[in-house]
Amino acid sequence: MNSKARKIIHIIVDVLVILVLVFSAITMILALTSRASGGIPNIFGKSPIGVQTNSMHGDKPDSFDAGSLIICDRVDNANVDSFKEGDVITFMQDLNGDGAPETVTHRIYKINEDGSYLTKGDNNDTYDQNPNNGVVFPNKNYYDVLAVYHGTKIPFVGSFINLLQDRWGFFFIILLPMILFFIYQAVRVIINAMAYSKEKGIEQAKQAVDNAELTEEQKQRAIAEYLAQQGKATETAEAAETAEAEEQ
Repeated sequence: MNSKARKIIHIIVDVLVILVLVFSAITMILALTSRASGGIPNIFGKSPIGVQTNSMHGDKPDSFDAGSLIICDRVDNANVDSFKEGDVITFMQDLNGDGAPETVTHRIYKINEDGSYLTKGDNNDTYDQNPNNGVVFPNKNYYDVLAVYHGTKIPFVGSFINLLQDRWGFFFIILLPMILFFIYQAVRVIINAMAYSKEKGIEQAKQAVDNAELTEEQKQRAIAEYLAQQGKATETAEAAETAEAEEQ
């Protein structure tokens, strides 16, 4: 492989590493801010949320599909007058009754007399308060709302974000490439060190030959013999290492 091809490979690897590090940083930020802000990310007042279902699929301007990344506005200091019918709000709901609330972004379809909200996904046939897996969800109130969605979405990106937040997805997309990169860099360092040592030896051999009173033909022969001896020494060392490994 010539030097130009090696340079191209090195550039490609470096770009891939930068991308992995960027995605790692994004994932870390999303995870840390989610824990610190009620279960959803909070980045300068914005909450990027990966959509996992088609419950809000529809033809309305603020509808969205599974796999999208929606950008919601965080809600602080909300009151009873903060939201109206038609608003798309984000809240936490124990969907399976197992004590593990999940993020839900649905529309307010009705505000009850007591100020609570009747919510539903645009693509769902029933309201969120209907029984699901034996669990009856309570009406939502203004203090349950974590964020509001105003229509900003990025198609397909949400699936990738959700995959990064999964343990195995994070391992295969982030950790494994980084491990392979560090191995690749270690091999590069070893190869460069060996190449430097060889070049240094050739330079020393040339200097020794140049300082000697020899003909040009004798100088070339001396350098060739030196390189041959170096090659044999390397082969002997490698054979010794292999034999030692087999004995162990």
